[in-house]
Amino acid sequence: MIQRRTLQLSAALLTLSLASACSVLPEAEPITFYNLPSPQLAPSQTQPLQLSLRIITPDASYALQAPRIMVSPDENTVNSYQGARWTDPNPALLREHLIQAFQQDGSFRTVSNDTQALEADVHLYSDLRQFQTVYRNGNPEIAITMDAKLVDPATRQVISGKHFQVTRQLDSPQVPAVVEGLGQASDELAGELISWSRQALADMNATQVAQPN
Repeated sequence: MIQRRTLQLSAALLTLSLASACSVLPEAEPITFYNLPSPQLAPSQTQPLQLSLRIITPDASYALQAPRIMVSPDENTVNSYQGARWTDPNPALLREHLIQAFQQDGSFRTVSNDTQALEADVHLYSDLRQFQTVYRNGNPEIAITMDAKLVDPATRQVISGKHFQVTRQLDSPQVPAVVEGLGQASDELAGELISWSRQALADMNATQVAQPN
């Protein structure tokens, strides 16, 4: 009888101990997933280039390879917004946005990404340096910085390269405003990439035509 009561008491104490432990465990952080707003580019009024373009997923730092929405409170620190995530890692998210923007513009015959086994006349490579909110003098702004290269896949020669930097002031530091601001800045970046790529390829074609056989 004493042994039985001892076992019952031990079981009760164990149950109470487990219940107490569960009550102090941290709750799982609720996470909201965000899509980058769809691009809003008007179709180009110029004749499309009869070239196919492959947009390669941008290279990026370890921090930017995650699906976190990044913020830099100062020059040497990179954090992320708590409870907020992109639906894809930053480089893939921007790649798909650029593909949609190039398709809306219609400057190329076809546009694809590097996950598709499609032939392309030109490859667009890039290094994504910034895709985040940065604070300057205590004020938040969007910053996208990218180094891009147009490459001939047949020869691996660089056709043209350019540094791009887009900034945009934010009226609010809240995540929805950040997402909207990054979408608008990505549209601006896409427009600059399109104009540059068209001009670089037009210059290349003009040089080839001018060269004697």
